[in-house]
Amino acid sequence: MQCRLGNKRLWLYFLLAAAAAALLVASSLMPWWNCRLSIPYLELGTGTPYIRIYQYGLEHNLVELRDYVIQDETPYYQMLLAWIYTGLSAGLILLSTQLKGNKGRWLLGFVGLGYIAYAAVAIFIVVSNRIAEYDIALTGWSSRIYHSTVDVTVSYNASLGTGYYLAYAAGGLCIALALLRNVIIGKKAKSEQV
Repeated sequence: MQCRLGNKRLWLYFLLAAAAAALLVASSLMPWWNCRLSIPYLELGTGTPYIRIYQYGLEHNLVELRDYVIQDETPYYQMLLAWIYTGLSAGLILLSTQLKGNKGRWLLGFVGLGYIAYAAVAIFIVVSNRIAEYDIALTGWSSRIYHSTVDVTVSYNASLGTGYYLAYAAGGLCIALALLRNVIIGKKAKSEQV
């Protein structure tokens, strides 16, 4: 009976780790920052103008205004590196469940901390500093007057996206699983060490 209970606990731990890996991948697929633009007198065939920042880079539909964001478009090699980082992180989460002793706990904890740091740096340093140059608020409404032949006031409605919050959930779950591994699988720390 003890063997079955231990087996169920191991499966529970593995499923929770798989959920953390799935959250990490889901966070990469959803926007971390959204911004809708309101531009008077501009008819866009692509609908409401928007800018979205994902874990892997910038996406927008500013076809007519592309010159304003072209320097912020993410190069393909950076997108590729971001996806490699996502895949490697998800793989390391799953690998950590197979390691014995504290190796698995440390690996899982470092992956979680690393992803939380990645999300925080991406939003509060990279995105925040770049949009500050345009006087755009990180969240909420802001506007800026552009002087040309006719002064145009552009309004921005920005918000943090679901992907950003999922990044913290994935990282937090990794850290919680690292800290609670022995409790979940039902082993004492001394008996688990190799």
